[in-house]
Amino acid sequence: MEQQAYKISSEREIENLIAQYTHFLDAGDFAGVAGLFKYGKIISTGIVADGSENIEKHLKENLQLYANGTPNTAHVTTNTVLKISADDNSATASSYMSIFQQDLDRGFPLQPIIIGRYNDSFVRIDDAWHFKERNLLISLLGDYTHHANPAAQSSKNLKSE
Repeated sequence: MEQQAYKISSEREIENLIAQYTHFLDAGDFAGVAGLFKYGKIISTGIVADGSENIEKHLKENLQLYANGTPNTAHVTTNTVLKISADDNSATASSYMSIFQQDLDRGFPLQPIIIGRYNDSFVRIDDAWHFKERNLLISLLGDYTHHANPAAQSSKNLKSE
């Protein structure tokens, strides 16, 4: 069966990027996350990871994966405010984010571990939207010790915040 071609709006395409990030991250697919940043960077806990290769490396070094290949998290993104330029070639978005985690093997019940905001910018290249920058701003910090690699720089930065 032949799949029909379809067109979605810029708004929906950008919302899909925001959602794909969380789907890839919660699945432990760091290459998938990194692929979203072919033209972009992530700024988190004072660390800048620029480009796909560096972002994948950053995630592998800073986050814990469990036997099921995932970080046992649910990243929830809500209340997105999206602004698209008049020429339809750049955009910004600000979203609330909550990270929930559970690790029953180590007696860690389901709970929110990080709450904050994503400030994103996007660029349209070759008729497709891409992340230009994702800046993670943490508002509330719970027990993140089952999520962040304790030996990694991001954990050290969180402790000093």
